[in-house]
Formats: sequence, structure tokens, C-alpha cells
Amino acid sequence: MPNYTQVLSSRKVHPDRPSLLVADLEGVGDNVLSMPLLSMISHAYRDHERHLLVSPGRGELFFGWDAFHVLEVGDDEKIVDVLNKYHELIFDLGTSTDHFTDWIHQGELRYGAYVCFSKPKSIPRELTVSLSQDIPKWQQIVSLASRLGIASDAIPEFEIQTSKFSEDCAEMLLNFRTELPMICLAPGAGYDQLKRWPPEYFAMFMRELHAKRPCRFVLVGDRSEMEIGDAITELVEFQIDNVIGLTTLGCLVQILKQSQLLVSNDNGVMHLGGAVGIPTIGLFGPSNPKVFSPLGRTSTVIEASSGNMTDIDPTYVAKISADLMEYAPHYGPYDQILQVPCKLTAQ
Repeated sequence: MPNYTQVLSSRKVHPDRPSLLVADLEGVGDNVLSMPLLSMISHAYRDHERHLLVSPGRGELFFGWDAFHVLEVGDDEKIVDVLNKYHELIFDLGTSTDHFTDWIHQGELRYGAYVCFSKPKSIPRELTVSLSQDIPKWQQIVSLASRLGIASDAIPEFEIQTSKFSEDCAEMLLNFRTELPMICLAPGAGYDQLKRWPPEYFAMFMRELHAKRPCRFVLVGDRSEMEIGDAITELVEFQIDNVIGLTTLGCLVQILKQSQLLVSNDNGVMHLGGAVGIPTIGLFGPSNPKVFSPLGRTSTVIEASSGNMTDIDPTYVAKISADLMEYAPHYGPYDQILQVPCKLTAQ
């Protein structure tokens, strides 16, 4: 992280308008799961200047969030201006053992209250919430607001928008004017191979679903997952669109909005699919679906109870996918996890 210690000077300790800062330097999935809290903050603190600091390249996710001044790490000049302010509130959404202030310089940033998840070392005026392995992550993030007397029983409304530029980029990559329903597949999971469904399973899933209902398949993900996309493409006899590594986040969101279904490992794309409202199937092995299930009224989780992703049978996923595509408009809120209890051999 950059060191801003030497440039923190001439702070405006008594601003004309109160200020708050949200540091959301997490992955794409956590960025999405933090949006309910951001919605609450934007309504509860209308009189404040609201600043949101995110990781490089993540600003596109918050296009249209006019309630916040969105900054990306690397925008040094803008960040320094924000750090020079006195903030009545700082929301640190990080789940690591470090505070947001650790990469600035503890004591340099002036604030009224610092709201965060519990960490081994406390800092002045800290208000904390403990992390849980049994509560959905979005609820845990929202609970940070409860330390300030703000509560919500339902998921606060929010919307992920895209710019005209992102829409144009998506249309350059893919032709959306086709009769076949477009199915997106997100086969990556960062660097955690245990969370990945094997390439041959994705290939078999496409064959099975295509036989039930002819579809157009699109592989999506970031540059680190390009090898996985190539491996899947080589295993499929019919043509598929592989745009892994070719999209910005805004472009990816637009592609998802044009899709009829997303099938994904537990990753950031899965959370994007659930949040934009398309039918989404999340495949879970070692990670906890109680905590990391995607948002959305038409999101479904298929979990291997053994923790082994190879216990999730492609034929079963194809059947659930076909049902979800047909009945998604009539689904109620997400309320169950479809658990695969034992190994189902893929032929």
C-alpha cells in the first residue's frame, strides 16, 4: 500500500460539512456484499460528505453511486485531499487483522469514531463487531451500522449500474441479438484451486444443458483465469464465447445483465450475478455457503457436503439450471441450500 504519512498535513479539523470515510479495500465479492451497508450510510448520513476508498479498478462497480465520492488506491492526489479531512466516522470493512490506518500511520488520521470488525489490536475510539461463521456476510457488514444505532431487517435496496462506455465495450465483445438464451460461466476462484469445479465438469455441464435446452455459452473471469477458460474451450465440441480476461468490471456487469443464467464457483462474479438480479447458481465445496451465498431473489447454492467440488455432478447442475431458467420469475426469496450428500460420478 502507498505511504501517505509524509503528505498528511494542513488538515481541516472543523469542516463546513461533516465528512465520513468508508474503506472497502476487499475483493469484488465483498465489494458487492458491502453495498447494502453503503445504501444505509447514504440515507442515514445525507448531510455528510461521503467518501469511498476501493482497490484499483473497482471504481466501475460504483458507477451511479452519486452519494459517494469514489476513489481508487493509486489516485494519490485525490486520496491525500480526503485523508487531510477530519472524518466524523470511518468505516473499515476489511476482515483482515490490520486496520485501514495501519498503511497510513496510526494516529495520523483524525476521526471521531472508527467502526470495524474486531481485530487483535484496538485503536482509539474504535467500535467493533465480531465476525461469525454462521451469519451471511452481507448481514455481518450491515451490522457495523448497528454500532451507531442504525438497523435494517431486510436487505437494503441498491443497484449496480453501468456506463455507456461499459455497454459499448460489452457489445463490441458479444452480439446480444441472438435467439438463444445466453448462459455465463465463471470457472475461476482466485488462486484457491479447491473452490474450482474442474474444466471437464463445466464442459459436461454445457453439453447436458445444451441437450435439454439449446443455449449460447459465455466464459467470464479475470486475466488470472485465462488458462482455465482455454482448457474448457478445448473440451467442448461446439463454439462458445470465451471473454475471460477481456472485460473490465463495468463491461462484465453489462454482460451479466444480458444473460439468462450464471453458473459460477464461489467468486466475485457469482456475487455480481446475484446482485444484478439474474438467476445465479453458486457452486460451493470448501467454503461456507451460509456466509458467502450470493444475494438476489433467484440465487441458488449447490453445495458438496464433503467439501470436494468434484462431488457436484454436472448432470444435476444442468437439471437445476434448466428449472431455474424456466421458473426463476416465480421464485421467492433465497431460502435453501441444495446439498449434494455423496459423490456422484460424472460419465
